[in-house]
Amino acid sequence: MTVEKPTPQQMDEYKEAFTLFDRTGEGKVPLSSVGTLLRALGQNPTESELNDLLRDFTTDSLDFDTFLGILLRPGGFDTSINETSFNEFIQAFQVFDREANGFISAGELRYILTSLGDKLKDTEIDELLKTLNLHNEERIKYEDFVKRLLEA
Repeated sequence: MTVEKPTPQQMDEYKEAFTLFDRTGEGKVPLSSVGTLLRALGQNPTESELNDLLRDFTTDSLDFDTFLGILLRPGGFDTSINETSFNEFIQAFQVFDREANGFISAGELRYILTSLGDKLKDTEIDELLKTLNLHNEERIKYEDFVKRLLEA
Protein backbone atom coordinates (compact mmCIF):
# COMPACT_ATOMS: atom_id res chain seq x y z
CA MET A 1 0.00 0.00 0.00
CA THR A 2 1.41 3.39 -0.96
CA VAL A 3 0.86 6.49 1.09
CA GLU A 4 -0.40 9.51 -0.81
CA LYS A 5 1.69 12.64 -0.49
CA PRO A 6 -0.18 15.23 1.58
CA THR A 7 -1.37 18.40 -0.10
CA PRO A 8 0.15 21.73 0.96
CA GLN A 9 -3.08 22.48 2.83
CA GLN A 10 -2.86 19.17 4.70
CA MET A 11 0.79 19.83 5.57
CA ASP A 12 -0.20 23.23 6.96
CA GLU A 13 -2.91 21.57 9.04
CA TYR A 14 -0.46 18.93 10.34
CA LYS A 15 2.14 21.58 11.23
CA GLU A 16 -0.44 23.78 12.95
CA ALA A 17 -1.75 20.89 15.05
CA PHE A 18 1.79 19.81 15.89
CA THR A 19 2.65 23.35 16.99
CA LEU A 20 -0.34 23.40 19.34
CA PHE A 21 1.07 20.36 21.13
CA ASP A 22 4.62 21.74 21.17
CA ARG A 23 4.33 23.27 24.63
CA THR A 24 7.99 24.27 24.94
CA GLY A 25 8.43 25.77 21.46
CA GLU A 26 11.39 23.47 20.78
CA GLY A 27 9.78 21.77 17.77
CA LYS A 28 8.90 18.62 19.70
CA VAL A 29 5.81 17.05 21.22
CA PRO A 30 5.78 14.65 24.16
CA LEU A 31 5.16 10.99 23.37
CA SER A 32 2.20 11.16 25.75
CA SER A 33 0.48 13.59 23.36
CA VAL A 34 0.95 11.62 20.15
CA GLY A 35 -2.35 9.69 20.47
CA THR A 36 -4.34 12.87 21.07
CA LEU A 37 -2.57 14.59 18.20
CA LEU A 38 -3.27 11.69 15.82
CA ARG A 39 -6.94 11.75 16.84
CA ALA A 40 -7.09 15.51 16.35
CA LEU A 41 -5.91 14.95 12.78
CA GLY A 42 -8.55 12.34 11.97
CA GLN A 43 -6.96 9.05 12.95
CA ASN A 44 -8.25 6.70 15.60
CA PRO A 45 -5.45 4.49 16.90
CA THR A 46 -6.20 2.18 19.79
CA GLU A 47 -4.02 2.27 22.89
CA SER A 48 -2.46 -0.99 21.73
CA GLU A 49 -1.62 0.50 18.32
CA LEU A 50 -0.12 3.57 20.02
CA ASN A 51 2.01 1.38 22.24
CA ASP A 52 3.25 -0.49 19.16
CA LEU A 53 4.00 2.77 17.33
CA LEU A 54 5.87 4.35 20.22
CA ARG A 55 7.53 1.29 21.77
CA ASP A 56 10.97 1.76 20.21
CA PHE A 57 11.45 5.45 21.00
CA THR A 58 14.16 6.11 23.55
CA THR A 59 13.31 9.79 23.98
CA ASP A 60 10.21 11.27 25.59
CA SER A 61 9.37 13.53 22.62
CA LEU A 62 9.19 13.58 18.81
CA ASP A 63 10.10 16.18 16.23
CA PHE A 64 7.74 17.04 13.37
CA ASP A 65 9.42 14.84 10.73
CA THR A 66 9.28 11.81 13.01
CA PHE A 67 5.65 12.54 13.87
CA LEU A 68 4.85 12.95 10.18
CA GLY A 69 6.23 9.46 9.54
CA ILE A 70 3.84 8.08 12.16
CA LEU A 71 0.91 10.12 10.86
CA LEU A 72 1.44 9.06 7.25
CA ARG A 73 2.10 5.40 8.01
CA PRO A 74 0.29 2.91 5.75
CA GLY A 75 -3.25 2.40 7.03
CA GLY A 76 -3.11 5.37 9.41
CA PHE A 77 -6.01 7.11 7.72
CA ASP A 78 -7.79 3.89 6.79
CA THR A 79 -11.43 4.50 7.63
CA SER A 80 -12.91 1.67 5.62
CA ILE A 81 -15.31 -0.62 7.36
CA ASN A 82 -13.95 -4.08 7.40
CA GLU A 83 -15.84 -7.20 8.28
CA THR A 84 -13.45 -8.11 11.09
CA SER A 85 -13.97 -4.82 12.95
CA PHE A 86 -17.73 -5.05 12.55
CA ASN A 87 -17.83 -8.61 13.88
CA GLU A 88 -15.57 -7.75 16.81
CA PHE A 89 -17.88 -4.94 17.87
CA ILE A 90 -20.96 -7.15 17.54
CA GLN A 91 -19.32 -9.86 19.66
CA ALA A 92 -18.49 -7.28 22.32
CA PHE A 93 -22.09 -6.10 22.47
CA GLN A 94 -23.38 -9.67 22.57
CA VAL A 95 -21.77 -10.00 25.99
CA PHE A 96 -24.32 -7.47 27.26
CA ASP A 97 -27.24 -8.93 25.29
CA ARG A 98 -28.63 -11.25 27.95
CA GLU A 99 -31.73 -12.13 25.93
CA ALA A 100 -29.74 -12.74 22.73
CA ASN A 101 -32.23 -10.63 20.76
CA GLY A 102 -29.88 -8.05 19.19
CA PHE A 103 -30.71 -5.26 21.66
CA ILE A 104 -29.10 -3.70 24.70
CA SER A 105 -30.62 -1.09 26.97
CA ALA A 106 -29.64 2.55 26.87
CA GLY A 107 -28.43 2.11 30.45
CA GLU A 108 -26.11 -0.73 29.45
CA LEU A 109 -24.75 1.33 26.56
CA ARG A 110 -24.16 4.23 28.95
CA TYR A 111 -22.30 1.89 31.32
CA ILE A 112 -20.14 0.52 28.50
CA LEU A 113 -19.23 3.96 27.16
CA THR A 114 -18.46 5.49 30.57
CA SER A 115 -16.62 2.52 32.04
CA LEU A 116 -14.71 0.66 29.34
CA GLY A 117 -11.98 1.70 26.91
CA ASP A 118 -11.82 5.38 26.01
CA LYS A 119 -14.45 6.64 28.41
CA LEU A 120 -17.04 9.17 27.26
CA LYS A 121 -18.53 11.92 29.39
CA ASP A 122 -22.22 11.80 30.33
CA THR A 123 -22.92 14.85 28.15
CA GLU A 124 -21.35 13.10 25.14
CA ILE A 125 -23.49 10.03 25.75
CA ASP A 126 -26.63 12.15 26.12
CA GLU A 127 -25.92 13.67 22.70
CA LEU A 128 -25.29 10.23 21.22
CA LEU A 129 -28.51 8.79 22.66
CA LYS A 130 -30.50 11.66 21.16
CA THR A 131 -29.40 10.55 17.69
CA LEU A 132 -30.31 6.88 18.15
CA ASN A 133 -33.58 5.26 17.24
CA LEU A 134 -34.56 3.81 20.57
CA HIS A 135 -36.95 0.90 20.56
CA ASN A 136 -39.31 -0.25 23.30
CA GLU A 137 -38.10 0.58 26.79
CA GLU A 138 -35.12 2.56 25.42
CA ARG A 139 -33.46 -0.45 23.83
CA ILE A 140 -30.83 -0.05 21.15
CA LYS A 141 -30.36 -2.42 18.24
CA TYR A 142 -26.59 -2.69 18.54
CA GLU A 143 -25.96 -3.94 15.01
CA ASP A 144 -27.39 -0.68 13.64
CA PHE A 145 -25.45 1.26 16.25
CA VAL A 146 -22.14 -0.36 15.22
CA LYS A 147 -22.84 0.30 11.53
CA ARG A 148 -23.42 3.99 12.31
CA LEU A 149 -20.23 4.19 14.36
CA LEU A 150 -18.10 2.59 11.67
CA GLU A 151 -19.57 4.78 8.95
CA ALA A 152 -19.08 8.03 10.88
